[in-house]
Amino acid sequence: MGRKRNPERDKSLRRYIDSGGTMTLDDLAAAAGVPKARISKWKSEDRWEEKLKEAPKKRGGQRGNKNAGGRTPAKDGNRNAVTHGAYAKAGIKDIAPEDAEKIQQALQGDNIQRMRDELQSLLVRKVYLEGLLKQYTDPEAEGKYYVDKIVHMVVPKGVEEQQQEQQTGIETGRVQDPEAGVTEGSNEKLKTAMKSVIKSSAFDRAMKVEAELNRLHGRIIKQLDSMKSYEMESQRIQLEEQKYNLARQKLTGEIDIEDETEEIIDEPTTESE
Repeated sequence: MGRKRNPERDKSLRRYIDSGGTMTLDDLAAAAGVPKARISKWKSEDRWEEKLKEAPKKRGGQRGNKNAGGRTPAKDGNRNAVTHGAYAKAGIKDIAPEDAEKIQQALQGDNIQRMRDELQSLLVRKVYLEGLLKQYTDPEAEGKYYVDKIVHMVVPKGVEEQQQEQQTGIETGRVQDPEAGVTEGSNEKLKTAMKSVIKSSAFDRAMKVEAELNRLHGRIIKQLDSMKSYEMESQRIQLEEQKYNLARQKLTGEIDIEDETEEIIDEPTTESE
């Protein structure tokens, strides 16, 4: 009869997959309460690496993604992934104060407040995109190119480079530009072998912004139509309520409406002989 399977074997596999393959053998051994050699044996026999690749990806950014670095949306948002800006979320703080004040004044009132708030967001985005379009269509922007994306191809550092780093305490092959994703003081064992820079012209960006503006205009018109229909329906319902209350007051006798009729009296005529 075979020995009963250790329940920590499957638990260790789950811990490894949940960590995205970053949990070390030492940590796994400590968590399972078994020697490190046994974890290594389980990993090999149960093909953990294959199961890790087959495991469903977690939602959100993958390991190494730096787009969420720095300021987060809760801290006024970040613009790390913004290129031409046509699809960026724009808030009231992203446009000129005088434009923001005009929009807010135009939408003051208590009726259909939710629709007004939505319309305000659309108008704010319209002004924001118009500013972008003006920037990209400016004569000074002609012939100018903007960086859309920087792609790094990384390779492992050589043994000599790593030994030199250990001796000198200075990392070799360090990529100095901020897009490289290498932070100061890290023990990064990769280096950038090639960097590809993808750029777009001012004309390309202007076309994308203009396309987004056209879509936005359609949404604004639709929102205005919805607000108008809502107001007309509200007025109709209010009128029906008034008619209903008047009819109810008549039936309950709360108000009396007397019919005034004119009486016509036929007086006999006298004929003189």
